[in-house]
Amino acid sequence: GIVLGRYLFKHNDAIACYDKATEIDPKNADAWNHKGNEIYYFSRFDDAIACYDKATEIDPKKEAFWLNRGNALRRLKKYEESIASYDKAIEIKPGYARAWKQKAIASRKLERYNDSLACYDMAIKLDPNDAKAFRFA
Repeated sequence: GIVLGRYLFKHNDAIACYDKATEIDPKNADAWNHKGNEIYYFSRFDDAIACYDKATEIDPKKEAFWLNRGNALRRLKKYEESIASYDKAIEIKPGYARAWKQKAIASRKLERYNDSLACYDMAIKLDPNDAKAFRFA
């Protein structure tokens, strides 16, 4: 699925591979996460969240699963829920600059500008070469 989706951009074929993978091994958290990523590509955010939920249920200690879930929630303008997912990612991996930056975006959407700036500051502290974080801070 990874080669089909990420490198060949055959997202429907990648989803079919992940369907087969999760059919063979329903406890394969990575397959659920990658399936969510492919579904996200089609802006089917509710369906992507269902996959991320499955992934986090199986392996709640993978910060990337929570980040992806938060991103899909944010695309649905469910900012409070997205922040909760980013917080979970940060709880698992406090130095996860991407989660801090995504949390900053969701906080900004809620007009919590001080919170947003604090998150951007943390993202910059963790990854001082991230030009986007500087641009939005």
